[in-house]
Amino acid sequence: MTFQTQHKKIPVALVGGGTIAPLHAEYICSSPTCSLSAVIDPFDTGQKLAAKLSVPHFDSVQSLLSSDSQAPVAYIICAPSSLHVKLAVDVITCGNPKAVLIEKPFCTNSNSGSQLIELAKSKACQILVGHHRRFHPSLSAARNAIDDGKLGQITAIAGTWTAKKTDEYYSLADWRSSRSAGGGPVWTNFVHDVDVLHYLIGSRINRVWATPTIRRRETLAVPPSDLVEEGVAIMLRFENGVVGTFLVSDNVASPFGWEAATGDNPLYPPSPVAVDSYRIFGTNGTLTEPDGMLWTYEAAEAKKFGLEVGWNIPIRREVLQVGDEIPFQQQVEHLVRVATQDEKPKCSGEDGLAAVRVCEAVTSALVASDGIPVDIPV
Repeated sequence: MTFQTQHKKIPVALVGGGTIAPLHAEYICSSPTCSLSAVIDPFDTGQKLAAKLSVPHFDSVQSLLSSDSQAPVAYIICAPSSLHVKLAVDVITCGNPKAVLIEKPFCTNSNSGSQLIELAKSKACQILVGHHRRFHPSLSAARNAIDDGKLGQITAIAGTWTAKKTDEYYSLADWRSSRSAGGGPVWTNFVHDVDVLHYLIGSRINRVWATPTIRRRETLAVPPSDLVEEGVAIMLRFENGVVGTFLVSDNVASPFGWEAATGDNPLYPPSPVAVDSYRIFGTNGTLTEPDGMLWTYEAAEAKKFGLEVGWNIPIRREVLQVGDEIPFQQQVEHLVRVATQDEKPKCSGEDGLAAVRVCEAVTSALVASDGIPVDIPV
């Protein structure tokens, strides 16, 4: 019997009560298909979140499962990045869930991520990775435009994630200053962009070149060998031959990053005007996202003047039509369908692992600082 015929909300538990947890909780609580059954977190943040939402609080998965509470059908893991694999192993081994959504980055070590994927397969548990941008209506419209051939053959892509993180952002959580713990803009922010690039191009990155930006921020309380970067300039090559560039920085005043461009995270105000963070260049057109501007030449215009289609005729701008779906809400509903109806994950463990491997390669290039490209296993 499927969920639709049962009409019963499935229980979902949050593992971790930090920065992103309240956002997940909001959309679980407003969902017609699932309910928030518990918050699992040994720290005060989780306890306070559970009290605010009037749901049970537990300090571990084991304590929840040994209680009288209903066992969750699905879990969302939103703890610090370095704990993702450990907590997912506990959940899958002890809780036998149907599905687990793991926030990005999926892991901070690709070997441990590979082992987690194998464990999940052996337990018949579906892994989803919290690259929620795949659910954003602007990217759905972009993917449709690409599939419809409006860009022709994609040749290159350029992107930016640039913003100004406060000193408090780093002082409130030590792990954010540690590269090995999954901190820094490459692991925390660019990992999302990597998944978007893979999704839009339809191919995975297999080679990177990287060099750091100048360090402006005062030294953080982390050993220099493990201190996070402030930014990095990156060149990319995809398996299908597409090439790209990407600029990352969390210490510049700029609206040219996903959060400011979309406003889809209520923690960060949107830009007052439409801006882009990705530019996809094709033989028939260029598309900027997430503002949805499609630039093409009109063949009829060229014919009217007896000219070949190209830069000698005016270029035309079209704004893609997009829906108003909320990505985090769509992600929660998708999690329920994966857990109850055998729907395949829109962003799988393998997809999350592919993004992690790119971040590992960028980090390796920064550490080596020799300008030599780093190849990525696929």
